[in-house]
Amino acid sequence: MYISSLLSACTLHADVTPYDNSLNDAKVGTLYTSEINISGGAVSSLDSNGKERFVGEITPSDTGLTLRYCNDSPAHNCVRIQGVPVKPGIATVRVSGGLFGTNVATGGEFDKTYTITIKDSEGPS
Repeated sequence: MYISSLLSACTLHADVTPYDNSLNDAKVGTLYTSEINISGGAVSSLDSNGKERFVGEITPSDTGLTLRYCNDSPAHNCVRIQGVPVKPGIATVRVSGGLFGTNVATGGEFDKTYTITIKDSEGPS
């Protein structure tokens, strides 16, 4: 009984990096790429109804930046922000979701928000 109590008390903890709340600055008209890594277990891409969902979003949606998984890994542990920003301002990137549980640990959750400062281009190149 004591061992099963210890095992059932384990919860997976997601480690979302970078640790800061801001990502590298972007510049209007210049290709931007940055990555967010989620470690600690396989990321669940299912919502509470069992439907497939992406673990992140960018607001506002008209910045020219998009989110994609970094690769085809079913673990979905890496999210890439990429694109060519079209206007200056602040973009907010939120990644949230859960980790799949295991036989000895329940799945954990994560929710982290980053900002990207999009600077105006400094004239013709």
